[in-house]
Amino acid sequence: MPNEKIKNLLVRNPDVVLREEDPDGALLFNPDTNQIRVINTTGLFIWKHCDGKKDLPAIISALKKTFDSVPEAEVEGQVKTFVDDMRSNGFLGIPRK
Repeated sequence: MPNEKIKNLLVRNPDVVLREEDPDGALLFNPDTNQIRVINTTGLFIWKHCDGKKDLPAIISALKKTFDSVPEAEVEGQVKTFVDDMRSNGFLGIPRK
């Protein structure tokens, strides 16, 4: 796989702990920074799809197919904002070769 394509794949920080609280969401704990994030069902869906095999467009496409109630016009921007926040706070990382 070309390096440029690998660079765009989304991967969870393997040190982050996920605790699913109920059907409405979960907690993420990053032991590197002692930060906790409460995420809703949509955030949990995105988090689980950051498996090192999918890039942002693939995750957005999967989200649109799964959640009918998500306003399509807002999906891309909201997913980018979520992913940017997760990356900048160490919850998501860069895939290793």
